[in-house]
Amino acid sequence: MLIWPMLTVQIYEWPHPQIDQDWNDGQMRWREVTPLAYRTIKTVVGLRYETKNAFMQNEPVDILADGDGLYVCCKAESGSYFARLLPGNDWWKCDYLPLPEVINLHL
Repeated sequence: MLIWPMLTVQIYEWPHPQIDQDWNDGQMRWREVTPLAYRTIKTVVGLRYETKNAFMQNEPVDILADGDGLYVCCKAESGSYFARLLPGNDWWKCDYLPLPEVINLHL
């Protein structure tokens, strides 16, 4: 008898508080969010940076000890959407922080 492992995929309706906890824990992690969450985050406040598949909000969620702001950053790739926190000066890291592997299950 073959037993397949149970795969759990968690896509968040809203990235907070998960991305806040990741930041507090020192985790450099993207969290998958719904397309609606991605679009809402993109339109709710102005954008600090924007490229074809990524953006950073202009309103900081916190101010760091060095005076830089901490911002919500989102990225879209291959039909999936992700969010995380990044300092404003670290926008360039958006393309270098690895995205989680997304497993599409078509049963």
